[in-house]
Amino acid sequence: MSTPDATRAELALVILYLNKAEARDKICRAIQYGLKIWSDGQPGTAQNVDKSTSLAWKVFHLFKVG
Repeated sequence: MSTPDATRAELALVILYLNKAEARDKICRAIQYGLKIWSDGQPGTAQNVDKSTSLAWKVFHLFKVG
């Protein structure tokens, strides 16, 4: 398999994984926890992204997307 074909195959696997609600949950949680550690409770960009990720996670569960 050539390099572009391998890249497309890997990208297809990532897309299949992200189409699952459980995968999106895990990614949101990982981002959230990482930002909580990084921001150390201080106000700023990391805390804003943490809040946005939390909201996205709630929306995923509310509407059962995927």
